[in-house]
Amino acid sequence: MSTTAPVTRSPNGVSCQVMTQVTPEEREKFQSVARAESRSLSATVRLLALRGLEQMNRHNAAS
Repeated sequence: MSTTAPVTRSPNGVSCQVMTQVTPEEREKFQSVARAESRSLSATVRLLALRGLEQMNRHNAAS
């Protein structure tokens, strides 16, 4: 009998969820980016959040 690990689309170590509210227009913008990059909506929002954090950190370091 073989056991296999469950299939997951999240990167290793990603286990915490963050819930947020967006407008329908914002959701459509996220969905448009997701389609263009062939990503899921949640993966796209995570990627954009990480990019935003990096940009904020660079801005704060320059201040």
